[in-house]
Amino acid sequence: MSLQRLNSTKPLILDGGTSTHLERAYHKNLTSTVLWSSSYLYQDPQAIRNVHLDYLRAGADIISTCSYQASVAGFKEFTQAEAEELMKSSVSLATEARDIFWDEYQKDNKENSQSFRDIPLVALSLGPYGAVLCNGAEYTGDYGAATFDDILRFHKERLDIYAPMFSQVDFIAFETIPSLQEANIIQALLKHVPNCPPTWVSFSCRNSHLVSHGEPLTECINACMDVSSVVAVGVNCTNPQHVGDLIGITRRQLDDMGLVEKWVMCYPDSGAAWDDVRKEWIIATGISADTFGTLSKEWVNIVDKKRIIIGGCCNTTPNHIRNLRLQVFG
Repeated sequence: MSLQRLNSTKPLILDGGTSTHLERAYHKNLTSTVLWSSSYLYQDPQAIRNVHLDYLRAGADIISTCSYQASVAGFKEFTQAEAEELMKSSVSLATEARDIFWDEYQKDNKENSQSFRDIPLVALSLGPYGAVLCNGAEYTGDYGAATFDDILRFHKERLDIYAPMFSQVDFIAFETIPSLQEANIIQALLKHVPNCPPTWVSFSCRNSHLVSHGEPLTECINACMDVSSVVAVGVNCTNPQHVGDLIGITRRQLDDMGLVEKWVMCYPDSGAAWDDVRKEWIIATGISADTFGTLSKEWVNIVDKKRIIIGGCCNTTPNHIRNLRLQVFG
């Protein structure tokens, strides 16, 4: 399904922040656990399903599984087998929500010949090695004493666990990758993954041309392009003020490499600042849902409305996605 949809050039709308929406809409305190939203795979899976439905009803074409920080080590209170089942349940929750929504949508639009939405897609969300450290390392790329092999084993373990679920997802999403080294690790790993779904790799960036660890985004894009399963690259969880330049760089880099069929990823955060002392977001520092929608239209126009998957990350909400879709599609 995903490859068929990627033959089109019209933008695809991604969902928004999972953890921050869980915290606010469903009053979940996630800052006290290294698993963040993944802790609700066992504490309250219905809340996760509801978050997916909120984003689908707001207009998302793609939803991401609640697995960004999920790992066997993170589920330390469970056995290996139990941890693996919890991790795989993130896929089941997303596909269940997709099916519930699609049934609703078809019933509601049975008489509407102008209805233009297709069945939504599901992306398997895989955060970087830094995400499971739960110390903000995905925004610095500083992994301390971790070696290339340590990081490779981490990503391989998760892919091996999710391999039985590959037929149920449309994409694998390597998200918030902070460094060239980790991009090289992902590339090395993907070359040996059988039956790998279409994959995207998105980077966290510190400014308008460098990823969080300090390497040029262009070098990180190059590192991902030697793998046929990688269908899109771009940026996520990055301040909106940098996004226009970054996606322009990404599109030009792909075109210069003769990869015009590859898609650009664009799902920034809201720009809100994190208070590390109080362990909470300073919401007033972020942009509104209305402004996010307006900026999204500008970002889509940078790539001439073609081959872009666009959504939101931390502190974006269903309202952000609703406004995004309204601005992009009218």
